[in-house]
Amino acid sequence: MNKLVIDTDKLIKNIELIKSHSRSKIIAVLKANAYGLGLLEFANILQQNGIDFFAVADIRDGLKLRENGISAQILLLTPTCQLEEAQLIAKNEIIATVGSMTSARVLNDAASSLNVTANFHLKIDTGFGRFGFLPREIPDVCSFIKTLDNIQITGTYSHFSFSFSSKAKTVHKQYNTFMTAIDLMQQNGLEPGLLHICNSSAFLLFPEMHLDAVRIGSAFLGRILVNNTLGLEKIGYLKSRIIESRELPKNHNIGYANTYRTKKPTRIGIVPVGYVDGFGLGKKRDSFRLRDILSYIWRDIRLLKKKEWVVINGRPARILGRININNIVVDLTNIDAGVGDEVILNNINPLLVGNHVEREYIGRVNRQCKYFCVN
Repeated sequence: MNKLVIDTDKLIKNIELIKSHSRSKIIAVLKANAYGLGLLEFANILQQNGIDFFAVADIRDGLKLRENGISAQILLLTPTCQLEEAQLIAKNEIIATVGSMTSARVLNDAASSLNVTANFHLKIDTGFGRFGFLPREIPDVCSFIKTLDNIQITGTYSHFSFSFSSKAKTVHKQYNTFMTAIDLMQQNGLEPGLLHICNSSAFLLFPEMHLDAVRIGSAFLGRILVNNTLGLEKIGYLKSRIIESRELPKNHNIGYANTYRTKKPTRIGIVPVGYVDGFGLGKKRDSFRLRDILSYIWRDIRLLKKKEWVVINGRPARILGRININNIVVDLTNIDAGVGDEVILNNINPLLVGNHVEREYIGRVNRQCKYFCVN
């Protein structure tokens, strides 16, 4: 059985490095199954190491945390205009996001029906174009919010659209827009509460923008799009086993499209891991500027000649041919290895590892534990 192994020692080291980099409150973002680490296990490790504020993108994740004893503050990053969802938010003391008049009204109605006061963070769209109020709407928003008796603002935030850019102009523009909107809120008699705008990349690049809190997700994994100035370590690797070994003659093709042909008699091993398990995948490209496209093309040309390796019995073993959906073929010619031997695959992004793969937490600081992720 394939497993995603998470080194708890490295994870806790990353947590401590992140905590030491700022005096602002850390909001741990747990979207996408906690970036692939496993929602409940990761949340418990964070809580045990001084992180007491979480953010989720799906109401189901917030409810799962509550149902499993997570008492920390939970911010739902996705606004809702559905009364039933709003009632779940209020009932479970989850902090809502309000980014429209409708979401504010629905949250107030839900809280009123339960005879409670629901906390929320106001979302301001400073240039991302997704959720949130436009800055010019702030005066009307403040007037409207003050008419609602069953909701209480406890924070205000926005989201950078390009914080990992080498040019900081757009980041500073969004930040200044956000701070101007905050001033406008106060002028209109609405205190903004906890202020936050930085994600992982901005957290590292713009310490002057940390404000009251920062939202950290991928940095916990040591996987960031900017210069790793903190020395964060990448965590997580796949573990599998050889399920078959056989001899192939010289000039024998391996894999789809005949991209590899043996140059001599070769002993191969077959490992049941592939794209379906998240190995060999990259996050989808979503930038379409000309210079980005040219950069992608150049990188792809280089990757055609790149050799990929796994580790078997402490020895590097080359992957032969293309990675398939369910398996890879490795060269065992000069390695003392056979069926049943363990294979370590380091080049893996936990975010892309499916929930069918068991998560195994190891480390000296915590007892070894296993956690199977389910939807």
